[in-house]
Amino acid sequence: MLLQMPITLAFYYAIRRTPEIAAHNFLWFSLGKPDVVLPFIAAAVYFVQFRVSQAAAKKVQTTPAPPQLAFIGLLSPLMMGVFAFAMPAALPLYWAVGGTFIIVQTILLNKRYVKPIRTETQGTSDSAALAKS
Repeated sequence: MLLQMPITLAFYYAIRRTPEIAAHNFLWFSLGKPDVVLPFIAAAVYFVQFRVSQAAAKKVQTTPAPPQLAFIGLLSPLMMGVFAFAMPAALPLYWAVGGTFIIVQTILLNKRYVKPIRTETQGTSDSAALAKS
């Protein structure tokens, strides 16, 4: 977060102070003006990102996550959506595309590298099966 905040602020001021960026259009919206649809898209992407990361964390954690973490996971997309209503449309677009890449990256890396946790009953049954043979 500390690394991303200066980049976001620099991006915001670059859009506000550079007429070449602010005057361009992409799909249905102007990059320099707030949009109505993009904040909802950015909030939805951040919510899905939270759910995907939680699902991946449940595969490797042995203890359940505290309920405060679920509240923060719901608060983050809500805050992004509220902030995005006041920002130029380029920032929610940046957040939505970046969040989509993070979702895809998390899914791919978890399918490739995360191994399921062996419970104690599995460990004893595997060692008992090895002892019998």
